[in-house]
Amino acid sequence: MLICIMNDTAAIVLATANARYSHCAFGLKRLWAALGDQRRHARVVEFTLRQEAREIADTLLAMKPRVLGFGVYIWNVELLTRVIRIIRDAAPDIFLVLGGPEMVDPADAASLEADYVIIGEGEHSFASLAARLLADAPPAKKIIEAAPPNLDTLPEPYDAYTDEDIRHRVIYVESARGCPYRCAFCLSARDEQVRYFPLEPFLASMNRLLQRGARRFKFTDRTFNIKEERVLAVLDFFLRQPYPDMQLHFEIMPDRVSAGMFEKMAMFSPNALHLEVGIQSVSAQTQRNINRNQDVEAAMETIRRLRNHTGATLHADLIVGLPGDTKDVIGRGFDMLVAAQAQEIQVGLLKRLKGTAIAGELGRNIRFDARPPYEVLETPTLTSHDIRQFKRFSRYFDLYYNKRNFSETLPLLWESADRPFTAFSALADYVWEREQKTHHLPLVRLAEHLYRHLVAQSVRSPAVLARAIEGDFRRLKGRRDKLPFLSQ
Repeated sequence: MLICIMNDTAAIVLATANARYSHCAFGLKRLWAALGDQRRHARVVEFTLRQEAREIADTLLAMKPRVLGFGVYIWNVELLTRVIRIIRDAAPDIFLVLGGPEMVDPADAASLEADYVIIGEGEHSFASLAARLLADAPPAKKIIEAAPPNLDTLPEPYDAYTDEDIRHRVIYVESARGCPYRCAFCLSARDEQVRYFPLEPFLASMNRLLQRGARRFKFTDRTFNIKEERVLAVLDFFLRQPYPDMQLHFEIMPDRVSAGMFEKMAMFSPNALHLEVGIQSVSAQTQRNINRNQDVEAAMETIRRLRNHTGATLHADLIVGLPGDTKDVIGRGFDMLVAAQAQEIQVGLLKRLKGTAIAGELGRNIRFDARPPYEVLETPTLTSHDIRQFKRFSRYFDLYYNKRNFSETLPLLWESADRPFTAFSALADYVWEREQKTHHLPLVRLAEHLYRHLVAQSVRSPAVLARAIEGDFRRLKGRRDKLPFLSQ
């Protein structure tokens, strides 16, 4: 799917490939807004990973840009590398400019055959560079390290959202940049301080988006709940809106939710808030290893309280492969999150993100895949077999639990072992032995594996298990589906 904004002039084209259609290229909209008068010569073009490199290149070449800027991310670097090489061969006179989180190493930039690379927050730097390139005054310096812009004067990008975006896609918004924490695995650890956009203009922009029909807002703020006064002002603004279908996504540190924040969050209707609560590791030593300062017990108490006394959907994260974490530590964190009843639990693999401490000395004893997304392969405390098991565990858990496919039957699974981690590990191994794949598994097949595994564990009678499975299918399908394995 191709998304374009503004006019037909294409002296400047900003392009990227999103992971899926429902995402928006918020960074490109930021760059477009900062172009000022040059916006009338510019277009934003968004593709997805489903599209072929030749198709993307042909679309961009047809626009005949003089300046072509690419947003390069961990998920699209391989695809865009192919696109860039096609364009370089076909039109060597186009100025190719690269930016984004993957562009932190000048050596990587050189390998992609770009004319210019912008490292850092590129709004002002790209606008200045584009002006010089269009004036036939290209700078000699190929690597541009951008200074952080003044957020008080940075033009807002929200009018760049198209009606198509508003109807069908998640709307990304940004009230702050930076993070006060220095977690070794995170790109935000490079930020020296937290900076805030002026609140009143930001809320005015949110109001215009709401008036245009926007209902799904995803805040890109790395830690939303830093300044209580701002948090309460933002929550109050959205609480005043008369739209029952509104949804807000925030990333928070769960051990830093004040009584005032909790009170406001409890006022939202069910499922209006989606809160991403990073746990990452429950080991105090691991947290010290990665320079993370979090009170795990307080975080778990907050999750339980939010789960029991608000309508928020809670998405909790654990990271597999952090320095010092063992299989048992990760399993203990999983058990704690299941007990706290977080609706979504992501057990994700550590990634070697460029520019982070993990990508340097701290990760020297950790083996990573050299190809994107640079996932961990082995650590001193986790074998390669352990890592592969966790990857399968994560995928199956997403299908069974996070997608809410078997909410009636899974409580019976927890009875099959002394702890949830042991119980689901056994199910994951059972499914893998029979399928040897983690994708393209029909719901009926997942149900059959769950049922047969539970029967083999003698957790409850087959009749009780069958009723639970049938109940899940009635809830999901709205009818009584035939489940032939129940009569075998």
